[in-house]
Amino acid sequence: MTTAIATPTETSAVPASPSAPSRKKFKRPSLGLMFALAFLIALIFMATFADWLPFIRFPDTKVLVNGKAGRYKLGPGWDAWFGTDGISNDVFSKCIYGARTSLQVGIFATAFGITVGGFLGVIAGYFRGKVDRVVSIITDCLLALPPLLLAIILVNRLDDYKQDTEWLGWLSRKWQIVFTLGTLAVAPLARIVRAQTLSLREREFVLAARSLGAKPGRVMTREILPNLVPAILTVAFTGLSILIAAEGALAFLGLGVEVGTPTWGKLIDENRNKIDSAWWATIFPCLMLFLTVLSFNIIGDRLSRRFDIRQAGV
Repeated sequence: MTTAIATPTETSAVPASPSAPSRKKFKRPSLGLMFALAFLIALIFMATFADWLPFIRFPDTKVLVNGKAGRYKLGPGWDAWFGTDGISNDVFSKCIYGARTSLQVGIFATAFGITVGGFLGVIAGYFRGKVDRVVSIITDCLLALPPLLLAIILVNRLDDYKQDTEWLGWLSRKWQIVFTLGTLAVAPLARIVRAQTLSLREREFVLAARSLGAKPGRVMTREILPNLVPAILTVAFTGLSILIAAEGALAFLGLGVEVGTPTWGKLIDENRNKIDSAWWATIFPCLMLFLTVLSFNIIGDRLSRRFDIRQAGV
């Protein structure tokens, strides 16, 4: 008698073992971001330590040729990397010292705009109602005038107040520009922070804090403000690039910092009439301004995509 051996026609299902947690692949930063970071780090380092770096001359040092100084005598080369200007000064050194001034003005003006605009945006988005309407009127008034025209008016008025008022003697032209550009940054920052606050106001953790009896000040500082940091940081980089360009525009119009302090805008204005015969004295400051603004914009754009800050274009 033959015994039939039954063979399974289907493969029995084997329970799959729990897979190991997938590792998140490291995303290599783009070449544009690496260039922006490298350029800004190098620029900030040279601007900060320019007084001690051996390859950077003081901005008022004359570059001599055969023992004599001459107008635009040297073009870009080993003796003067960016050439010399109309008073035989090294353009490269002036660009580095100009970066120090432009970065200081941009950073302080951005900090002023974030402080005032952030405060207005948070209280408008949290309290809404009448507070929101008052803040909206303030921001609409600031945005009604063209920014450059408003900046010119503010700088000129601050000059008049300084001459007529003794206690404003400390308000140098540099701090006048900081206050002016910071005022211009208040309205856009207030709108962006307000939009973010309106969204955060209805989140569960904010509602839970309010239901537990937390006061508005505590809710805004402990719950809402920490969650606004990514948006504020993103806008700060983009706004910083705009304010640096605005400082250069004011200097180009003759409303720059004190005489003897180099800035990119002043270098462009002083040497633009010689662009045909001594292009380096104008083109290199323009290039430094362009690369700085571009680098801050690249970093700001990367941060906005990283944190998904969609309100940055408000």
